Amino acid sequence: MRCYFLRDGHIAGVEILPAGISDEEAIAKAHSAALKRKGLFESLEVWERGRFVYRAPIVSGEAMAVDPAPPEGDENSPDLTRT
Repeated sequence: MRCYFLRDGHIAGVEILPAGISDEEAIAKAHSAALKRKGLFESLEVWERGRFVYRAPIVSGEAMAVDPAPPEGDENSPDLTRT
């Protein structure tokens, strides 16, 4: 897995995460790596090859937890297309 640090929508840094870890472990390691990184980054993303795992904004050098959006068509999600 890899953790990408983004600035202006572009990859500005990469952290290689250990192979064979769970998504939860990868996310924890990404947060830890964000605390150790120097430089200004807007967000981080965790990917396992072509599979998107996680995204979070970075505020004051620390990644913030972000609740995933409900899936499209979820009966509990608001319909923002109606006027």
